[in-house]
Amino acid sequence: MKLAIENHKGWRAAEHAAWVRQVGSEYVGVCYDFGNNIALCEDPAETYRLLAPVTVYVSFKDMAVAPYEEGFLLSEMALGEGILDIPGMVKGLQQRDPNMIFALEMITRAPLKVPVFTKKYWTTFDDSYSPLPGRDLARVMEIVRTVKLKQPLTTTEGLTPAQALALEDALIERSIAYARKNLSL
Repeated sequence: MKLAIENHKGWRAAEHAAWVRQVGSEYVGVCYDFGNNIALCEDPAETYRLLAPVTVYVSFKDMAVAPYEEGFLLSEMALGEGILDIPGMVKGLQQRDPNMIFALEMITRAPLKVPVFTKKYWTTFDDSYSPLPGRDLARVMEIVRTVKLKQPLTTTEGLTPAQALALEDALIERSIAYARKNLSL
């Protein structure tokens, strides 16, 4: 049985991959979540480059970003409606392991506020174990400012619970339709 540790806002990708390599077991790898490291100011392409070689399981979704006064908003989107190269990432991971399992993750909520312009955000990076280079912040903010979204950010703000559930069902249905049409899953 393989153990897959998700990249979930605790380690940046380089730290996570290094830890997996240090363990040195074919039974320990990464549960690669396509979107989580954006909140750690990682370019999604860099996260993919670092984690794909040690990935054993995938929790995939598409993501979108938008600016707000304290940083940026991060939101889960239906597959194909966000900023990630879903077809390229899936293809690369399947080439590495044709039997890799992909699990669709859809969290329908208000966009996550990533307050990179506040002191509070930076306390996570105050130790020498997980420094955040300024170039990484600059790259993510470049993505935030220049991305052209196909759809508005997903949000449940102002929705009743029934409306939020209906929205999540619609996002899942659109994701499945996209996967059937564009991915070899």
